Amino acid sequence: MVDKKELRKIILEKRDNIDLSERIKYDKGIFNSLIDSPVYNEARCIFIFVSYKTEVNTHEIIKRALSQGKRVCVPKVLSKSEGMYAVEIKKYDDLKSGKYGILEPENFENKINEEEIDLALIPGVAFDKNGGRMGYGAAFYDRFLIKLKKDTPKIALAYEMQIVDYIPMNEWDVKVDGIITNG
Repeated sequence: MVDKKELRKIILEKRDNIDLSERIKYDKGIFNSLIDSPVYNEARCIFIFVSYKTEVNTHEIIKRALSQGKRVCVPKVLSKSEGMYAVEIKKYDDLKSGKYGILEPENFENKINEEEIDLALIPGVAFDKNGGRMGYGAAFYDRFLIKLKKDTPKIALAYEMQIVDYIPMNEWDVKVDGIITNG
């Protein structure tokens, strides 16, 4: 069995090598599956990651949710030790490059209470069909997701090649409730 570090390396390499035209097609399929889903349509306040590099593209999802009048919250990182908060954005242009090069709000002015979130859309490196999630190793999401209401759906957005048979989980790792893929 492959350890987390090796699995992370293998999956990221595969994800990075997806052909651009395929990636665009996959992203469109994931976008359509999400916006047609009851979990998305019933949500009033969505927490969503802002995609970076070769992650599933969330930029169009963010723009769509904003245009539909949904409250949209994105991660704003404090530090590795302090974690991150959910900060509401009013328009896509509220996003600026943050300390890790990822788009995020400039400040914490519109920080929201995690209890207000109806749907959390989660990134990751790899997932399994039992809800196992492997992130990038800093535990930002594990520390954040435990603050959500227990019934808030935690849905991963991932390419089919990111789904594996088994993710080794620690007791502090938070599982996802579902995965939307291009498959």
